[in-house]
Amino acid sequence: MLAALVLGWAAAVAEDVPPAAAVPGAAELESRHARIGTVEVSVRNIFDTSDPREDYWLYRAADALHIRTRQATVRRQLLFASGDEYRERVLRESERLLRSRIYLHDATIATVAYDPATNTVDVTVTVRDVWTLSPSVSFGRAGGVNGSGIGLQEENLLGTGTRLLVRRSRDVDRTSMLAQLSSESIGATHLRGGITVADNSDGRTRGFYLERPFYALDTTRAAGVSGQHTSEVDSRYDRGRIVDQFAATRQSAQAYYAWSEGYRRGWVRRLYAGVRDEEASFALDPRSSLPATRLPADRRLRYPWLGLEEREDRYATTANRDQIGRTEDFFLGRYLYLELGRAARGAGSDRDAWLARFAASAGWQDGGRQAFVNVTGGGRLEGGSADNAQLTLVARGYLPESEHWLLYGQATATETRRLDADAQVLLGGDTGLRGYPLRFQTGTGSGLVTVEERFYSGWYPFRLVHVGGAVFTDAGRTWGRGVVGGPPLGTLKDIGVGLRLGNSRSGLGNVLHVDVSWALDAPPGVRRYQLTVQTQASY
Repeated sequence: MLAALVLGWAAAVAEDVPPAAAVPGAAELESRHARIGTVEVSVRNIFDTSDPREDYWLYRAADALHIRTRQATVRRQLLFASGDEYRERVLRESERLLRSRIYLHDATIATVAYDPATNTVDVTVTVRDVWTLSPSVSFGRAGGVNGSGIGLQEENLLGTGTRLLVRRSRDVDRTSMLAQLSSESIGATHLRGGITVADNSDGRTRGFYLERPFYALDTTRAAGVSGQHTSEVDSRYDRGRIVDQFAATRQSAQAYYAWSEGYRRGWVRRLYAGVRDEEASFALDPRSSLPATRLPADRRLRYPWLGLEEREDRYATTANRDQIGRTEDFFLGRYLYLELGRAARGAGSDRDAWLARFAASAGWQDGGRQAFVNVTGGGRLEGGSADNAQLTLVARGYLPESEHWLLYGQATATETRRLDADAQVLLGGDTGLRGYPLRFQTGTGSGLVTVEERFYSGWYPFRLVHVGGAVFTDAGRTWGRGVVGGPPLGTLKDIGVGLRLGNSRSGLGNVLHVDVSWALDAPPGVRRYQLTVQTQASY
C-alpha cells in the first residue's frame, strides 16, 4: 500500500515537469531573437576506440601519445559566445574557420536544447584531432627531379594550435635548413604571427609577420606588419635545364591598417591603407660556371598604397572534390580586390611609378555541379608604359557522375608584358604539364588545360587513408620569347594515370600523388614518361 502511494506521488510530480522543448529551426530562433546559452566544446581524439574497427592497440597507443587540442584553443576561435544573439551564419562561419585549421580533421556546430522560458539555445562544438607531430623523412619526384627532406614538424604544439618546424631539405634549387614558428591565434587574442629562419646552400632567409586580420565577416578593424630578407642564387630555365644564374638579394617590409562596416546584407566591404618598401639587387654569382645572359636591373620601390576589398557571403559544403573523405568548404560568392600605390623618387624610390594589383573571383553551383573563375594581375606604370604587367586567368569545374566518379577540368592562361628579368613564365612537370620535365618551356605567356576523371573508391584501409585514383590528360604551350630560351615548341600533350591516398589521420599532408605520365609530343632527347611522387594540398 505504501509503495503504491509513493509510485502515485512520483507519477504526479513527473506530470508537472514540462517536457524538454524541441529546438526550433534556425530561422525561428533568429525571429525570436534567441540568445546562446551554454557552449559545450568536445575535442575528439584521432581514433574513436568505441568503434570496433578502431579499437586496436596501435590506435589506442596513438591516442594516448597524442596531446589533444585544448578546449580553450577551440573556444578562442569561435565567433560567438554565451549571451550573444543567435545568428546561424555566424555558427556556420565558425565551422569553416575551424575546418581550415590543419590540426583539425572536421568541425560541426549544432544546437542541442532550447529553453523557451529564457529564450536561450544551447550549442555544442565538436572537433576531431589529427596527428600533428612527425619526425619526418620525405622523398618526392616531379618533372624528373628528386627532392628529399628530414626534420621535426608539429602543427599543434601542446594543443595550442602553434606550428613548429625544423627541417633540412634538398630540391632542384637548393639545400635548406629551415626553422619556423607560427600561430593563427596568439594567446587569447585574434593576433596571428610567425618567424622564419633559413640557412641555405646559396644564401639565407629571415622573415616575420604579426597581424590582427579580418578573422570574421563582422570584424571592423585589421592591422599588420611584416618583413623579409632573402639572399639566394636564381636560375633561369629552358627545356628543363638551367641556362644561366645570378645572385639575388631581396628585402621587403610592410605595415597596413584596414577598416570595415562589417557584414551588410550578404556583403562585406573593406578599405586598406598601408606603406610598402621593396628592394631587389642582382649580381653575377662567382660560384656559377653559367654567366647571366641578361643581369636583371636593381630596383627600389617605396610607396604608400590604398586597397578596396568586397566579398559576398556564399559558401557550399561538400565532399570528394579536392579532398577524399573530408568536408570541404567552397567559396561561391563574388570577390573583388583592387590596390593602387604611388612610388616616387622623392620618397626614396629609384623611379616614379604607379603600382597596381587586383584579384576577382566568382563561383556557381547547380546541384552537385560547380564552376569557379579567378583572375589576378598587377604591374607598374612607368613613363606611360606598363612594366612587369601580369594577368592570370584560372577556370575550373566539377561534374559528379556518380557516388564514386567525378569529371574535373581546369584551364589556366597567363599573359605578361615587359616582365622583370628575374621573373619567368614557365611550364613543365612542376606546373601541371605532368608528362614533361620541370620548367620545360618558357615564354612571355602560357596556357594549360587539364581534364581528369577522378575515382573515389570508398576503400579505407586500416582506417588510415582513403584511396582514390585518376586518369588525366594535360595540354599546354607557351608563346613569345622570354629573356632566355629558344622559340616556343607549340602545344605539348600528355596522358597519365595516378593513385591518390587521402590522409585522414594526419595534418602533415593532405593527398599523396603517385602519377605515371606519358609525353605525346616529346622532342628528341626527352624521356617520354615521368614518374611523380609528391604530397599535394588537393586531389
